[in-house]
Amino acid sequence: MIDIVLDTNVLIASLLRPNSSIMRALRAIIGDPVSFVICYSSIMLAEYNDVLSRPVITGRGLRDEAEKLMVILEEAGEEIIPKPVYALVYPDRSDRPFLEAAVYVDGILLTNNLRDFPFAGVNVMAPDEFLEWLARRSRTRK
Repeated sequence: MIDIVLDTNVLIASLLRPNSSIMRALRAIIGDPVSFVICYSSIMLAEYNDVLSRPVITGRGLRDEAEKLMVILEEAGEEIIPKPVYALVYPDRSDRPFLEAAVYVDGILLTNNLRDFPFAGVNVMAPDEFLEWLARRSRTRK
């Protein structure tokens, strides 16, 4: 099983662009609970809830979709309590919980902002890259 950490921007983009590669990546993860588990901390969950209740989502009439997404994440995911990762410089300190979760589970951090996670040893992927990896993975399993 592969642990997946979702950056908040992936959730926002999946709601704003339901036909995008971002949503396809999210559906692939949620739709394959045997292969993937979404990992989140309480801090991440609070950020998800906060950001998905902002006008960028609610002002577009996506409140119900955001609430459904949160239910799916909580039911399909697993809450973790990561250990602190002490780095000298974070491009964006609000990304720290996501980095800590990815390091803790040694999984894939899915984000649209790769430059926010320039840390060696962390498996960070953009949704398009994740879909390509998934396609290669399925070809080699056949």
